[in-house]
Amino acid sequence: MRLLPIPRLALAALLALALPVAAEEPAVPPPPLPEEAPPKATPKPLPAPLPLPPGSKEDQELWSGCASVGNQLTGARWEGARLHWKIKTGEVHARLQAAAKADPSAAKRLDQARTELLEAQVSSYGDLAGRWPVDKTRTCQYPQLDLGSAMQVSSSRDNRAQLAQVREAAARCLALARSTLRRVKGSTDALARALEAAEKALSTLPPVKPVPPAPPGK
Repeated sequence: MRLLPIPRLALAALLALALPVAAEEPAVPPPPLPEEAPPKATPKPLPAPLPLPPGSKEDQELWSGCASVGNQLTGARWEGARLHWKIKTGEVHARLQAAAKADPSAAKRLDQARTELLEAQVSSYGDLAGRWPVDKTRTCQYPQLDLGSAMQVSSSRDNRAQLAQVREAAARCLALARSTLRRVKGSTDALARALEAAEKALSTLPPVKPVPPAPPGK
């Protein structure tokens, strides 16, 4: 039997599908990072929580925890993105530099505030944009769905064994997500404090307009 040639576009598509991917493409775009446009409004209100599936109190708490940690991580990411965008659009670094140049007596204090702000930005951006041990968009939604389904049909011996498996997977995901939340929230809070300190340092000085960068070649 004679094989027909594969069109180039089709071959390219097959090769692309065959290549490994680093992570699953999220179904919903993540919150904007500093280089992107900021949200024009606050995130939409979260939907009403689903009713608890039947089961033990421990399983119900685990099921609820998987849902709440995802909402908390989404809120922490939005807050971090908002702070980064505020620093960028407010030209905080340029204002600190200009103020230090205009007032040598306050230069050391302003340079220190700028250094601490930059360090906090780097730490926060690394936590927001870096790789997470859980899905950045869905967090623990899939383990939660598996756990809820197993809780609905846990009467037989086989179903109880399945419940034990999905319970372990959900608990593992929840532990990783809570650890990620502590890290992201910690760096976001540190960034908020550094920005507040920088704005306080600027507020004690007369306003100074940042000097725009010189055109290339001059």
